Amino acid sequence: MASHARSRGRAGVVASRPSRRSSVLDAARGSRFAHALSAHQDRTAAGLLALLVLVYLWPALVGGGVLAPLALLYDVPPWTALRPHDLATYFNPGLLDVTLSYYPWDVLARELIHSGTFPAWNPYALGGTPFFANPEVGWLSPFNVPLWVLPLNYALGLSAAVKLWVAGFGAYLLVRELRLGFWPGLLAGVSFALCAFQVVWLSHSAFTAVSVLLPWLLLLAERIMRRGRSRDGLALAGVVAVAVAGGHPGTEVHVLSGAAVYALLRAGLSPDLAWRERLRRLGLVGGACALGVLVMAVVLLPAQQAAIGTAGSAARAGGGTEEFHGAHMPFAVLRTALFPEWWGRPSEVIGGPSVFNERTFYAGTLALLLSLVGLLAGWRGAWRRMLPFAALGALGVAVALEAPGLHWLVIHLPGFDRVQNQRILLWFLLAVSVLGAFGLEALTEPQVSRRTWRWTWGVIGAALLAVLVAGASVGLGGGALGSALRWMAHRAPPASGDGVALASVLWALVFVVGLASVLLLGHRRPRWAALAGGLIVLLAALDMLHFAHGYQSIGPAARAIPPRTPAIAFLQRRAGRSRIAGVGFAVANDWSTVYRLRDARGYDAPQPSLRFYRLWRIVEPEQRLHEDYLFSALEPVGVRVLGLLGTHWVAARPGVTGAPRGLERVYSGRDATVFQDAYAMPRAIVASRVRVAGDENAELAAIAAPGFDPRTDAVVRRDELDGAAPSGAAGRARVVAEQNARVTLQATLRHRGVVLLDDAWAPGWSVTVDGRPARALQSDMVLRAVVVPAGTHRVVWSYRVPGLRAGAALSALGVLIAACWGGWLLARRRRFPLARGG
Repeated sequence: MASHARSRGRAGVVASRPSRRSSVLDAARGSRFAHALSAHQDRTAAGLLALLVLVYLWPALVGGGVLAPLALLYDVPPWTALRPHDLATYFNPGLLDVTLSYYPWDVLARELIHSGTFPAWNPYALGGTPFFANPEVGWLSPFNVPLWVLPLNYALGLSAAVKLWVAGFGAYLLVRELRLGFWPGLLAGVSFALCAFQVVWLSHSAFTAVSVLLPWLLLLAERIMRRGRSRDGLALAGVVAVAVAGGHPGTEVHVLSGAAVYALLRAGLSPDLAWRERLRRLGLVGGACALGVLVMAVVLLPAQQAAIGTAGSAARAGGGTEEFHGAHMPFAVLRTALFPEWWGRPSEVIGGPSVFNERTFYAGTLALLLSLVGLLAGWRGAWRRMLPFAALGALGVAVALEAPGLHWLVIHLPGFDRVQNQRILLWFLLAVSVLGAFGLEALTEPQVSRRTWRWTWGVIGAALLAVLVAGASVGLGGGALGSALRWMAHRAPPASGDGVALASVLWALVFVVGLASVLLLGHRRPRWAALAGGLIVLLAALDMLHFAHGYQSIGPAARAIPPRTPAIAFLQRRAGRSRIAGVGFAVANDWSTVYRLRDARGYDAPQPSLRFYRLWRIVEPEQRLHEDYLFSALEPVGVRVLGLLGTHWVAARPGVTGAPRGLERVYSGRDATVFQDAYAMPRAIVASRVRVAGDENAELAAIAAPGFDPRTDAVVRRDELDGAAPSGAAGRARVVAEQNARVTLQATLRHRGVVLLDDAWAPGWSVTVDGRPARALQSDMVLRAVVVPAGTHRVVWSYRVPGLRAGAALSALGVLIAACWGGWLLARRRRFPLARGG
């Protein structure tokens, strides 16, 4: 019996061994299956988000349209007579900056890149302005590669599509990293890809080239705080570098600070980690961010150097509190989180007391309601994962609305003191998208608690009440209801702002009722929970596509891009190296770059110098620091100042007859009127009379004096001179060769005098006379000048981008550090395959 028992025991032991082995194998197979399933879901999500973007941008990607609001030019000379009959379908005055700046910059950048010319200087705006130091061109952004290599009209749509997909897929992966399911991740991706910030700034390429990377930064910060792996730190450095390369400084500040705040909150909410380990992981996040910034020093340092002493920098001091007061947001703008068109919509040419681009908090009706469900239901103790997003959302709202105390603190922080902080509402939009995913996860569980259902129906009831109150406050009188229904059905422009506000309320009602219907179906049939999740995501996609539809102008290429008119051809034949200007938006400033017309006006970042701003106020006394440099009318003194800037030709609307002294009409057509400025300074002169001013005020007064003639006179500050002041000299000077950053003159003088080049001075310009370095002077407030001895001489002006060499050296150091980091990770992984941090 004992022997039999022992043998049976041994048999049991022997039998148990394969059982344990099979359980290990089963676990491994399960892990591989789970990994394969997750990868399959990720690929499916990537494909569905790509489909969403394709549906939205179909006219630009497939239909041959142009994603650029260039049709705005049909409202100004010389294109007004060519206005298409269907212009309203691709017209949005809220995107004016794209027409005046971003599109012309892309055109010029492509030309210089394709010609093999380093894009140091832009000679076509403001008398000349730094170009490589303009960060908003996004020289090194991967998103702009299509702009440089593909046909521009198609590349604009492709670049936008890639950015929206990156935004959506990043939000999806962030939610999956937070251990939520497929449908919640897809909801976050849909909501963030087409949230208000991405939609309204899409054609402003630099904004979205940065903003779409916010979920990726938080994703990697989450991985680092959870796992502490060094390879995630290296990936974070790469994403930071791509974000900084995007080019919009304000959005860069907001996304990087958002990642920092998130990492700090996650560190505080990780009770299982020792404080030393928390600090190590926080240090890894901070070091990765610093390395990413270092890698992009080649674009950051020139931009920082070029911004010193500019009007744009002065306007943004203190967060733009004074200059950008028109962008302040009342607390009531929070209603745009549910009713985004409450105050109108620029694409429908219905405006109101709100700046739509700055003040729209919309991430989708469904995402908003589900985010409230997620927060209120407290799904399965997930508050540690939700709290950082709730805090980011609250901070985004508070800073954007300039909450007392907090706003003062923020605008005194480094970085935040030079940007428009209303746009930090981006934090709120991502928070709503992610928290909405938590709400959907709670509602698609196989067993949903009664508490969760109570909170859900409470949120939906509150939303319905808000819809009813909003509809009642708008009212149905005055044809508002009919106007709203026509806009909903046919996108017919409403007759009033009440019509579009009521339509926004009705659309919110549609999606609230739609969500309630899907949840009611899932509540009564629990086995349909997965289907309910899919239906909710589909409803959210329709919600976001409806919001995004029509905001970005996508018109047919044949009509969306205004053609060259006879007046433009007239200017091109005669302009040569001289400059033009237009009254108001005539021959729109910076757009003239497209036709290679040098314009005295402009609106380039980092914007003109403060000296140029003070000079321009003689032409346009109402000029503000942060606005594009235009003039609405001309007085005799303004004609002389334009002449000082080399403006030979002044364009105006057709039919204009009267003009101040010094302007002679030389072209009159159906498209425009063109005048010639008799005071226009030639491209280069030898000053026959030199006035020495004691300071900048005296210099400005001398230029504004009635006897000043820019064709013969020069005004130089005493502190500019090195030695005795030169007197006027007889002679002549002319440009004999010119490249992007090099201008060669030949000057002949009877005795020592001042040779002026009618181009804007900027730090980085140097001059040689017969190959020997000479002192570069600022003359006439903004022009370049040099003192030249008697005789015939070769004068060469050369431009070197300030900060470029130092920035390139720092970037090389950053790349070297990243390469060493990557090499160390590879070596560590080979030696210790299972080591932490590998």
